[in-house]
Amino acid sequence: MTDRSLDLGQRIASTCPVCGPAQLRVLPFRYVFHDRFLYGVRCESCSLVFVHPQPTREEIRSFYTEEYFVQCSESCGAHGRHAYMEEVAQSGTERPRAAARLDRVVLQQLGRRGRLLEVGCGPGFLLDEFRKLGWQVLGLEISPFAVQFAREHLGLSVELGDIEPERFPGAQADAVFLGDVLEHLPEPVGALRTVRHWLSPGGVAIIAVPSTLNLLSARLGLIGYGMRRRFKTLRIPPYHLFEYTPSTLPRVIRAAGLRPVWLRQSAVPLGKMGLRGSPLENAGKVTLQLMAHASAHLLNRGGDRLLAAAIRPLDETLAGTPDA
Repeated sequence: MTDRSLDLGQRIASTCPVCGPAQLRVLPFRYVFHDRFLYGVRCESCSLVFVHPQPTREEIRSFYTEEYFVQCSESCGAHGRHAYMEEVAQSGTERPRAAARLDRVVLQQLGRRGRLLEVGCGPGFLLDEFRKLGWQVLGLEISPFAVQFAREHLGLSVELGDIEPERFPGAQADAVFLGDVLEHLPEPVGALRTVRHWLSPGGVAIIAVPSTLNLLSARLGLIGYGMRRRFKTLRIPPYHLFEYTPSTLPRVIRAAGLRPVWLRQSAVPLGKMGLRGSPLENAGKVTLQLMAHASAHLLNRGGDRLLAAAIRPLDETLAGTPDA
């Protein structure tokens, strides 16, 4: 490797997006990327987990070419069981149900429909469902392939580019949705501050993220690697730059000046699990995933999916915490 390697459990002085200057602890997983290691680290102050060092903006942009949407391999793709576009084609009534659920969450907080911006809208399939529900919709996406598809095949208004305050007028959106986006962004607090700028006072941000490290199976796996003093080395691109949990996601939201008001956990369906281990390992994962379904549904704990709602405060204060 071309860079200085880090040791498992090593403490390093660096920067946390929430805490600023902080001590980071090296965790037992890392990526091999462009002939260097990118390590999983945890901030010792706020417990946020992220990749260190982060890829460059140019490298991140290169992740989301057409191949990300149409391929499914060990080295490329959105990393379900099938390619992203295949998953969409097979979704049937699942996507309208997902849009209806998100619509209910927004209406519980906002009380009405209006102007909705989806950040990281991909090819626009979910944005199209919001339009069918009566929202005035607009999308933002970093992938030229996805933007072209949304415009040409779905007739959607989708902007190509990064999350920048000047891209849209401030205080204009009634709702902003980020679905499986925040974990891909190198500066999540800055991105959510921009979302706050775009929201009208009292407007709602809905944020959906994976929460892999909230799973019992993932925690046990990291403990096992740590006890053996070994790294789990991943050879896929580091698509997920951050790993959120029910405690760290609200901290990031608050740091951006938004007020978290609602947080729910769920678990990925068994049919969508990316099972790439041995038969014994996969059987263990499935068993623990069934447990995650039960605990998330009954106790709002132990899931590997998080859905949060946050408001741009009318009085610009940050009082309040998400529901347990």
